[in-house]
This record gives sequence, C-alpha cells and structure tokens, in this order.
Amino acid sequence: MAAQGKALPNAINEAWNWFWDFLKSELTPYPGRAWVVARVTIAATLVMWIIMTFQIPNGFLGAIFVLFLSRENPTATLVAGLKGIAAFGLATIYTLIGAAMLVDDPLTHFLGVGISLFVSFFLISIMNDYGTAVAFGFTVAGAIPLWDRTTIPVEARVENTLWLGGVVAIGIVVAIVVEYVFRSVHPTTDLTEGIETRLQTVENVLRSAAAEQPLDSVSEKRLSLFGMVGISRLRRLIIRSPYSAHFKAQLGTAVALVGQLVDVAASFRLAVTEHAQPAQADARHIDAADKARCLRLAEEIEMLGHDLVQRRSPAKIQRPPEAPSKLPFLSSMERTVALIPEAFSGSAVVGEFVIAPLDDEQPAHFFARDAFSNPTHVQFALRGTLASMASYIIYTAVDWPGLSTSMATCIITALSTIGSSRQKQFLRFVGAFIGGIIFGFGAQIFVLPYLDSITGFTLLFMAVTAISSWIATASARLSYLGVQLALAFYLINLQEFTIQTSLSIARDRVFGVLLGLMCMWLIYDRLWVKDALEEMQTVFARNLEMFAELAEQLLEKDQVKAILRIRQLRDQLNAGFLAVSAQADAVLFEFGPSRHRKLQIREDVRRWQPSIRALLQVQITSAQYLSQKPLSSLPEPINQAGVVFEKDIALVMRAMASEVVGKPIEGVPDIRQSAARMRQETEQYYGGLRVPVPDTASDVIGLADRLATILAPLYEDIRATFAVQPEGLGGQAQLQPGEA
Repeated sequence: MAAQGKALPNAINEAWNWFWDFLKSELTPYPGRAWVVARVTIAATLVMWIIMTFQIPNGFLGAIFVLFLSRENPTATLVAGLKGIAAFGLATIYTLIGAAMLVDDPLTHFLGVGISLFVSFFLISIMNDYGTAVAFGFTVAGAIPLWDRTTIPVEARVENTLWLGGVVAIGIVVAIVVEYVFRSVHPTTDLTEGIETRLQTVENVLRSAAAEQPLDSVSEKRLSLFGMVGISRLRRLIIRSPYSAHFKAQLGTAVALVGQLVDVAASFRLAVTEHAQPAQADARHIDAADKARCLRLAEEIEMLGHDLVQRRSPAKIQRPPEAPSKLPFLSSMERTVALIPEAFSGSAVVGEFVIAPLDDEQPAHFFARDAFSNPTHVQFALRGTLASMASYIIYTAVDWPGLSTSMATCIITALSTIGSSRQKQFLRFVGAFIGGIIFGFGAQIFVLPYLDSITGFTLLFMAVTAISSWIATASARLSYLGVQLALAFYLINLQEFTIQTSLSIARDRVFGVLLGLMCMWLIYDRLWVKDALEEMQTVFARNLEMFAELAEQLLEKDQVKAILRIRQLRDQLNAGFLAVSAQADAVLFEFGPSRHRKLQIREDVRRWQPSIRALLQVQITSAQYLSQKPLSSLPEPINQAGVVFEKDIALVMRAMASEVVGKPIEGVPDIRQSAARMRQETEQYYGGLRVPVPDTASDVIGLADRLATILAPLYEDIRATFAVQPEGLGGQAQLQPGEA
C-alpha cells in the first residue's frame, strides 16, 4: 500500500515535469519567430481597425484568416491570398445559387445544408492548399445561419453573404501588404533562416570540437533550442510554399535529415564535453585524424547550407572508408550529412531529364492525386459533415441561434493531418477555454467596461493576437492551440463593429464553440480513428508496403501504367511521411503505464523516417532514369541482375513492414550482395567484350549502390531494434486493457 501511495505522487510529478519542459521548449524564442508574430499581429490589428471603422459584419473571418496565410516568402503569401479570395468568391456564388434553389422549402434547405457541409469537408481533405479549402468552408459555415433567419429580408441576407467574402478579401490584402513591407526590412525567408541557422550551429559544434575550444554561447543555446522545437514548423512552411510537389518532397527530406543532424550533434557535443573532462586526462585530446574529419565535415555542411539556401541540388559527398572514430556520434553525423544530397539524387547523365515523365504534371496539381480514389477522403468528409450537422440540429431544435458559431468551429477544427484525436481534443478545449472564458469573459468583465476609445481595445486585441500567434508558431504539437485561442476571442469581439460588452452574446458564442467541439469529439474523433501509437505504426508499415510496390513498378512492361502508379504512390508516401510525423507528435499527449515504451517506439520511428525519405528520393530518381532507359534496354545478364535487385528491394521493404507490425518473416535477401551482383555482371559482360562500361549501365549501377547503401543499414537497425525489444511496434496488441 505504501508503494502504491508513493506511485501516484511520483506519476503526477513526472507528468508535471514533462508538461513544464514541453511548454518551455514550445514557447522558447527561435530565429525568425518574433518577426512572424509581429507580422501576424500588425496585419490582424489593421484588419480590426478597418472592420470597426467601416462597420463590417463577420469581421472575425478577416482577422482569423490572417493566421492561415503562407509566409515562406512574399510570393507565396500573394499566391495563397489570391487563391483564398477566389475560394471565397466561388463559395459565395455557390451559396447564393443554392439558397435561391433550396431555401424556400425546409426539407430541401436541410438537405442543402448537409450537401454544402460535405462538399466543404471533402475539399479540405483533397485540396493541396489547406488555406484555400478552409476559405470555402468558412463561407459556407458563415452563410448557413444567415439563410436560416427567415425574418430578415432576402436582400439583407444576400448583402451579408457577400460581405463574408469581402471581409476575408480585406484581411488577405492587408496581410499581403504587411508581408511585403516586412520583407523589405527583413528579406530572409523563414524557411531559409530555419535551415541556415541549424546547419551553421552544427558547423560551429564541429569546428569547436576540432579546435578543442568551448562552443560559443549563442550556438550552445541554439543547439539546445533546435533539439527541443524540432522541424515541424519548417515542414509546414515547405507544405505551404509555392514550389512543385516534387521539390517539396525533396526539400522536406533534406529538412528531416537536417533535423536528425541537429539531434545527433547535440549528442556529439555532450560526448566531446565528457571526453575532455579532467578525470579522463589520458583521453583529453582529440587525435589528429578525428580533428581532420570534424573540419572536413564542417566544410561539407557549409557547402550544403549554401546550396540549400540557394535552392540548388547539393553535390554528392563521397568519402573513402575510414577507421572508426574515437569520438562517439561523429560517424553517424557523417552518414547523415552524406544522405542529404541523396534527397536530390541524380548523376550527371540522370540530370539530363529535368522534365521527366514523373514530373511533367506536377505544377498544375490543385487536388491530391488520389482525391477521387482514396476512400479516406470520403471518410473524412462524412466525419466532419455528421459532426457539423449534429451541432446544427441541436441549436436549431432548441432555437438558440447564438450557438451557430459551432459551425465555424467544426470547419476550423477539421485538420486531417494534425495529431491524434486525443491531442486535438485537448488543444481544442484548452484553446476555447483560454480564448473564450479567460480572455473573452475576462476582458468583458474586467477590461472592456473601462475602455472608452479604440486605443484601449487595440492594445487588448494586439496582446491577445500576439499570444495566439506566438503559440501558433510553435511546433505541430501545440500550434493548433494558438489558432483555437484566437478563434474563440475573435468570435466574441469581432462579430459586430463595436466593442462587445454583453455577457449573453459572449456566452452564446463560447457555448457555440463548445458545442462544436463536443460534436467533433463525439462523432468526428470516434469514426475511423485509432490511437496515436497504433495509427503511427499502421501508417509507417503501410508506407513501407507502398515503397515495395513502387519498386515493383519499375519492372512493369506497360510504362504508361507504371508511371501513373508511381506518381500516385510517391504522393501517397509523402503524405504518409507527414502523417507519421503528426502521429509521432501526438504520442506525447498519451499517458498511462505504457507511456515509456510508447515514447521509445516514437523515437525509433523518428530515427528511421529521414533514411526512408532519402531512400524514396533515390528510388524516384532511379524510376525517372529507368522510365527513359529501362532495364530491358541493357544486355540480358545485366537486365536479369537489375530485375532481381528491384525484387529484392521490394522483399526487404516488406520484411521491414512485417517487423514493424510483428508479423513473422521468412528469408530476407542481402541487398548489398544483390547490388554487388549487378555490378559484377556488368563488369564481366563489358570486360569480356573489352570495352568500357557505358554511361547507361554505369548510372544504373550507381543508383543501385546508393539504394543498397541506404537500405541495408536501415533494415539492420530495424531488425536489431526488434531483436532487443521483441514487442516492437507490433507490441501494441499486447497492451493491457486501459493502457492505450
């Protein structure tokens, strides 16, 4: 009993310590964060002034949409803004046409509401630009309560519907202007700065180790900070950037590897510090060979950083085999750095195919490639529609129109790629509580009654917006809280063109937010949803299976069919990588007796992800090349060896998937031997003819070697992990009831 009595306080203390460390890591400043917060706060405040001055209804839409615009560069902001305006325009036309056709009859109006909501959620799921999709949904959600009010003349309802799009257009224009002004003062983009500072920090770590000097305080703080905040914000910037889908995938892989490099550099720094402790006087100095390796690696990182910032493909890093380093983690850093150029893999000959069959349609992609073939999009739309319709039926049945904010809440909380249901539930309710109860009610009770000018309200508005945007610029684990906080506060204070002091109006809007959250929790988060760890292992294993299928497509005789399928698989894999990362973040929000094991599994998956992403980029390069010069064009012995190699890749990938989910596996081929056999067949064939190996065969062999170099240690790592930890990811089924 005494042991049990101590267990609960210890668990509480452990959870509190974790939560406090989590908040510190998420809210700590990083390079560029203050600039983003300042831009968002100024833009939202200017929108608020315009709303109050010109008495524009539904002003919350204009202010909240400022948080959704891309800010990777001014061009991205402009493009995203124009798309948003177009989406609001189309949604307004759609709403007016639907109202003219269906509003007169209650039954058809009800069916029209359901259809409109389904279309909105379906677009959020299938559109590659989330901001554009949510713009359409916002208009629909805002127009439904307007057209329910039959006591208002039709002309007034049409006018208010038009203002839904107009107020967002104002917000977008203001955000674009602010973005261009800020860029004239601070021209470095957020993505560029994030990559550059991380690589510079690792470079400084290596140079200080080579010089046996202490690391400067700035780099020390940045190393600790980057290790805590991760790269989730950089991933979001890449997703929302205007680059082609293929370059986004390449840059995303490189950024994932940079994040892994920072993590390893932190461990390297700790090992070097311990290496130089006085207690270990005999090992105090770093030998000359390791110093040379540190300096060489620092120079390679410097060149990598320069190439990535300039949006150029980094040069390949080829290093002869060396003796094991006496410095822990140095070899791991070298391997990680060597993988980064593989994200942009391609030899000089492969580089000829700049516009290759796999890329010729990418710039025009508006919808996901599997938009009308993947059932998960329909499932997502059904979940959102059922939750929204439930809130609509409830507030209509009780005749409480003030709860109509639940519709906008359902739209804004339907983020298909962020976290698990438990994570989203937590962030939604906390955001609604802080933004609606603390800031909303608190301001109405203690602040707004004493304000007699727009100046006081401006200071309050700027303070809340700055807090919200600071949280929104955290990692994906917490950023959603900032958006929900701002939404709750804006719904109370920016629905009309006046300072709102009525507690009943604030009550209705906060309750509407809570109603929307409750419906999302009871319906949206319960249909086709698994817990974060189970979802992470399922998606991770599915990614490996899809990778195996992609390798098999290179042996397909119908080239057109193969190219189409490879395109689809590539997009699904890139989406799968993001889903795994999101679920890995969500695991942090799950507690219970198995939490420690779940966190270990999470770290294993995060360690494997960058290598798999790099492997995909090399495999895509191979597919690009073989689509132009297939294996069948090579001499028969080489062709056969190449076919066996691609089949072996598929077998190894499926073996890894089986390891992940705990399925038994049979014999797995040695991928290094398979690549070596291909090289041997090539050398024997052309050696017998006494002619040099042609470029075509040389490139195919080079790509095979790179694939084997990445895949072999990855499989060994996964296999060794499960040998030590037999539960592995497949151990999910062995959890005791209630542990998950």
